[in-house]
Amino acid sequence: MKIEKNKTLAPMTTLKIGGKAKFFIETKNIEELKDIINWAKEKKEKIIFFSGGSNVLINDKNINGLVIKLSYTNLSINNNELDCDAGLSLTQILTTTIKHNLTGLEWIIGIPGTIGGGVYGNIGAFNNDIAKIVKNVTVYNIKENKFLTLSNKQCYFDYRDSIFKQTNNLIIVKVKLILKKGSQITIKKLINKYLDYRNTTQPKGYSAGSTFKNLTLDYVKSVNPDLAFQAEKNNIIRDNKIAASWIIDKLGLKNKQIGGAKISEKHAGFILNINQAKAKDVINLINFIKQEAKTKYNINLEEEIRYLGF
Repeated sequence: MKIEKNKTLAPMTTLKIGGKAKFFIETKNIEELKDIINWAKEKKEKIIFFSGGSNVLINDKNINGLVIKLSYTNLSINNNELDCDAGLSLTQILTTTIKHNLTGLEWIIGIPGTIGGGVYGNIGAFNNDIAKIVKNVTVYNIKENKFLTLSNKQCYFDYRDSIFKQTNNLIIVKVKLILKKGSQITIKKLINKYLDYRNTTQPKGYSAGSTFKNLTLDYVKSVNPDLAFQAEKNNIIRDNKIAASWIIDKLGLKNKQIGGAKISEKHAGFILNINQAKAKDVINLINFIKQEAKTKYNINLEEEIRYLGF
């Protein structure tokens, strides 16, 4: 196993922020994963898992412990079921589904990252989420030193949440997806539709994706009925949720900048690294947004991005 020391993580993230890992390794298969975890246990090193590098903010300071990047990428198809290694990129999976006339994943077009990371955070877009098409997930239980297969129900999926976010012991190694047979023409039309929307509404540049979770209409009604009324009046409610970006925009925070981090002018839900931003710049900007939302609207915003190494 090739264990690297003092590996800089920033280039492997979509935000291009992050310090050095004390130890780092890319695992190429499940057996290698078991071996490296046992090595870390023997050395009493903290284990930190890292996937596709999106939706994450990594500390600029040196990160103690072993950072493991899951890089196994096998994919097999049986009728309308896909067995995906956790390290497979969402783009790779979508490309394969198009070739096999399988529908149900068109909405992931333009989303960076891996299927493992996608299941971890139950990614979603356009009133869809990954939980709707997951049959089961194979995990490695670090504590019990064994592999398990969890059903969809056992994953406890929720909005941008899952059991994997609630524990550090379960490492996703394989995901089984269930799709449907479809027409390649229709599939490509859907993909183009979603891609056009993303290109029109979302910024280019270095970002971690959506910074905050959207809020349920019921929650906003309970803390700020007038804001909820405005959202309904402006017809911006989707899947019974109000976009956090709409609230940030109403706060007048587009283009707000701290250090090298800036709220996108095009989409207030994105924080961009525009000038060698540090992790502290992003955190300070996030905290500023949260404070403004609380002060002016009594809204508690919750981060969608994951913090690593803090």
